[in-house]
Order: sequence, then structure tokens, then C-alpha cells
Amino acid sequence: MNERIQDGQVGVLLRFATVGVLTAALYAILLIVAVEFAGWSPALSVGFAYVLAVSFNYLAHYTWTYRTGQPHRVAAPRYLTTIVVLLFINVVATAILPDLLDINYGVVQGLLMFLAIVVTFMTLSKWVFSPQGGST
Repeated sequence: MNERIQDGQVGVLLRFATVGVLTAALYAILLIVAVEFAGWSPALSVGFAYVLAVSFNYLAHYTWTYRTGQPHRVAAPRYLTTIVVLLFINVVATAILPDLLDINYGVVQGLLMFLAIVVTFMTLSKWVFSPQGGST
């Protein structure tokens, strides 16, 4: 039974969550090290940490969460499309919604983070790493 859970959707969801937590921790550590110890500017540090964390996230999901057979030439562009679209939505929503709804940007970010997790899980499961997602 334990093997069925690990290989089924519950296992995928648990691995997805684990990779997400590890990615967030890696991002935070890299950002702090770059700013506080290397003396880099926060803007440069964010870019550095984001690129490395997203790279880790892709490779961890590819090899462990979804254990996909998709070639990187198919999965990587789909993954990057997902990340870029979600980043764009986040930036636009954060620029517009706090003033429009008269709420704090932190509330908007909390909602957006929850929605991004759900959308990312569905997108990675059904399109990016799914053999049924077709190939290009």
C-alpha cells in the first residue's frame, strides 16, 4: 500500500510540496548569502537566487516529483513558459489589486501564492511533465 501511495497522485503531491519547500529555502539562503556575505546588491542577488532556485526546482520536479520521460527539449520550454506567465501575472496583479481593492499587497501576495501553487501543480502535472501532454 505504501508503494501505491508513493507512486500515485498522493506521492506526486507530497514530492511536489517537498520540492516547493526546498526551493523556497534555497532561494532564501542564496539571497541572504549574496546580500549579506558577498555584498551584492539586493536586485542582483534576487536575480541570482531566482535563477538558481528555479533551475533546482525544474530539475527536482523533472527527476523526482514527476519522474518524467519527457525530453528536456519538450519539458524545459513548457516549464519556463509556466514560470514566466505566473511571474507576469504576479507582477501585474501586485501592481493593480492593492489599490483597486484597497487591501495590503501582502494579502494580494498570499492569495497569489496559493493560486500559483495550485496552478503550478496542475500545469506541471497535466502539461509540462505529462506524457499525455503531447510533444512538440
